[in-house]
Amino acid sequence: MAPRSIPFRPRPPWFGGAMQTLRALAWPLRAALPPGHRLWLPLPDGDALAAMLHFPEARPQAGPPVAVLVHGMAGGEEDPPLREAAAGLLRRGFPVLRLNLRGSPASRERSTSHYHLGRSADLADALAALPEALAGPGLVLAGWGLGGALVLNLLGSEAARPGPPVLAAAAICPPLQPDLALLAVDASPVFGRRLLALYRREVLAVPGAELDEGLRQAARRAHSLREFEATVTAPRFGYPSYEVFVELNRPAAALPRIRVPTLLLMAADDPLVPAQSLDGIDWDGCPAVAPLLVQGGGHGGFYDRRRESLAVRAITAFFEGAAERAGALVQDVVPGAAGLAAD
Repeated sequence: MAPRSIPFRPRPPWFGGAMQTLRALAWPLRAALPPGHRLWLPLPDGDALAAMLHFPEARPQAGPPVAVLVHGMAGGEEDPPLREAAAGLLRRGFPVLRLNLRGSPASRERSTSHYHLGRSADLADALAALPEALAGPGLVLAGWGLGGALVLNLLGSEAARPGPPVLAAAAICPPLQPDLALLAVDASPVFGRRLLALYRREVLAVPGAELDEGLRQAARRAHSLREFEATVTAPRFGYPSYEVFVELNRPAAALPRIRVPTLLLMAADDPLVPAQSLDGIDWDGCPAVAPLLVQGGGHGGFYDRRRESLAVRAITAFFEGAAERAGALVQDVVPGAAGLAAD
């Protein structure tokens, strides 16, 4: 199906894509959450991912599945959109696990390497490491930005995936076409230099042996995120070129292979992931994907005039539908999301 267009009325003072993005990435007041339980999920190479697990106040014997939330580039479990989604899901009875990628601040003490666009296997390994009692019946999975790209690439993988079944998924503002997203980030006078600085600092902070002095010098010299990925990430992880790195890990190419009902939430004014990323995709060949193009919301914001953001309402509605009808066709779920922008 072609992307469904959703109207958007921003919440003052968050007018425009840049302001919505600032609210999502940098707002100091984060949604309140109940106390959590720290988990460490081991990876096959000896590293481990930190995760924070929360249970809803009322825990029915057979309630909704665990919702696993994955942050984006230079982010972590404390990102405002993750906390807001976690709060919304907890109110609806979902247990929530906020997962930190390899090399991110919370996972750094047990990391010898770093995440990147092609490391969806880390996500698969972390889900497989979840206790059977917690995730055995299945789970739902949501990712923001790069985390959304990892979710899509994971679900589109042709290889057999271990671990609990994924009943439904959501990708919020993922870089479907990474080359377009990197160009947009580098061209942004508000976000480009800041995101590069955060990402560079994060990568250099991980004491990985494969990040030799030559790569460290390349990381310090990079003047753009694209240059960083071309001169540091691609060679560090064995890709012959930046072009091969992007092409092999392009989330848009994974969409036709996805068989799990998946919500794809994009914003027309996203300053980091252009709406043009949706162009050229054969949506008829992606029957499990429900694409929504919101006419506002920035990168991961979607703060409209309702108490909960449009993103939280869309994700929770989609996951509630999947929890009620695990394995149902995605077309049964999408109509319920069509009115999410209404007052």
